[in-house]
Amino acid sequence: MSDETPASPAKKKFKQMSIMDTMSNAGFTKKNSTESTPNNTDCAINMEPDECDVVIVEQSVIATVDTTILTSVLGERWAETEISTVKWKGKPLSEMYNLFHPDCKQLLSIEPGRTHTVLFKVSTPYALGAIPEPYPANYSDRWDPEHVKMPCSPSNLYPISVNGNSTLEQRWKLIKEAFCGKQIRSSIELEKAILSYNSRYNNIWNFNRFHEFVDQKLTPNERKRFFDHILPGVIRLAIELPERVTVTPTLLTRNKSQSLSMSQSQISSLLANAFLSTYPRRNTQKRQSEFSTYPDINFIKLFENKSRSAAVYEKLKCLLNYFDRVITKEPSGVVTFIRQVVSDSEFPNWETASETFGGFHVSSEGTIEKEGIGLLQMDFANKFLGGGVLNWGCVQEEIRFVICPELIVGCLFSEVMESNEALVITGCEQYSCHSGYGDTFRFEGDFVDQTPRDAHGRRLCQVVAIDAIPFNRKETQYKKDSINRELRKAYAGFHCQRRIPLTAVATGNWGCGAFRGDPRLKCLIQLMAAAVTHRDVVYFTFGDNQLRDDVYNMYSLLVEKKATVGSLYTMLCDYGQQIGDSRSPSLDLYGYLYALLDSMDSEDGAADCSSSLSNTNNSAVESDFDVVMEKDK
Repeated sequence: MSDETPASPAKKKFKQMSIMDTMSNAGFTKKNSTESTPNNTDCAINMEPDECDVVIVEQSVIATVDTTILTSVLGERWAETEISTVKWKGKPLSEMYNLFHPDCKQLLSIEPGRTHTVLFKVSTPYALGAIPEPYPANYSDRWDPEHVKMPCSPSNLYPISVNGNSTLEQRWKLIKEAFCGKQIRSSIELEKAILSYNSRYNNIWNFNRFHEFVDQKLTPNERKRFFDHILPGVIRLAIELPERVTVTPTLLTRNKSQSLSMSQSQISSLLANAFLSTYPRRNTQKRQSEFSTYPDINFIKLFENKSRSAAVYEKLKCLLNYFDRVITKEPSGVVTFIRQVVSDSEFPNWETASETFGGFHVSSEGTIEKEGIGLLQMDFANKFLGGGVLNWGCVQEEIRFVICPELIVGCLFSEVMESNEALVITGCEQYSCHSGYGDTFRFEGDFVDQTPRDAHGRRLCQVVAIDAIPFNRKETQYKKDSINRELRKAYAGFHCQRRIPLTAVATGNWGCGAFRGDPRLKCLIQLMAAAVTHRDVVYFTFGDNQLRDDVYNMYSLLVEKKATVGSLYTMLCDYGQQIGDSRSPSLDLYGYLYALLDSMDSEDGAADCSSSLSNTNNSAVESDFDVVMEKDK
């Protein structure tokens, strides 16, 4: 490797010169140098130069896409990473199996059935620019515990006062009266309209921050665009809900594997109603309320911006850009939401798992959504999908949702996730560019997504939402129960019941921010889950060169020693026992693993590991490596 990087703290601490010598003698440095300078042809899909299109196979469904666009998209995104050879290690991105591969059959076909609700008339192959036709032709309402409570439902009643007497009125009538035939020219008028059908919140909801956003944060041209074009378009999309979404969407409830497909046009109408906060029974914060186990969907908390965060204003700009786009030109694609539930009998026995580790690419540059194009892209999710996207939150999940707002509609129908569940979204489109993270997040203008589509019109973009454990005490994550839970969660997101080649996972420091996860442990957990589901891993460290080197060196040694998932699992659990409840253990994780791995026989890693563990105790470790264990009393 051409760049000189310092040894990891673990290797300094334990003086594992033999390990470093072993890696050097094994040719890792030369190998990386070679891999880091691939031919230009390695950065694109393998195709003949004179072909006019490439076939994308999706089960029995076939679609063709223009290879000029495909090559341009892949070449631009992958080349930026491949050219920066000193920033990545491992298997080149161009060699990772992805959704653009001609033989990829990972995406399920859209077929209406008992476990798959489809809101439009299915017709294949996808006709470019054709808007999927809502199905059925006329609105059919379901007001029950298994379906979304729709604003336009005849059963959606709201109390109003008439001549001093309280009576119930259809809320949809109130919503239409608030907007139809009226021209709203100020944020105060919009506030009045929204409160007219949310009257019980007259003295609770505070729109002052929204007024500040419109009057001070938008430029005069942006403000004019909002009131002349965007807001009238949002109102039109919202009022057209019963014509666009003619069947009530199914709720993706806990402990039930099911799917929901809808057109991007239908999503725009559903999100327009969220913008106007029209969804019934979704505003209360009471724990026993009907939708207390579902994320927020109405936009009111964004408008309130109680945190007074500048990032919230930038999120609003992203969302306004989305509405501007879909109002100006109606989108023609499709998005599928899948709730994956894994039963206890389906999980592997981690102690005896014999799989070894697959391909690994780790980079200190790049992002999951850009360089991870065509891969299974991780959403570092909250158990409530979207996290704080419609509130003050602005980290990985929230940012992904505001630049790809069609993900937000999942908050409408996705119940809180259990430990054995994941949500997979296929077909979302990116609409905005951004910079920064957290308080520094900024909207940086429009983004035109050129990702090809499949035979149903879905962008070849697949996002998996899995939630990590939030740790109050960081040392808890090394305990066996915590490791088991995170392995189960990652497996729920990565697995596929069909025995077919699967795309690599594009991921990073999952659960390592506010949730206090250790990125070095989380990387190993994801590598283990990927190994048993037969996926490669593309890992982004977001500018952390030291982490990149540490996880790659550990991965390399695991591969060299032919360590199995089971042997690594045993070592991780043993480490958790060794440190006990120490809040600042002297024995760090990677140092402990190096000590064990260095004594393993690479010809029989699993057997040797068990032997090493059975013969290793605190005194031996202290004797060999001069480590003093300090446990909290």
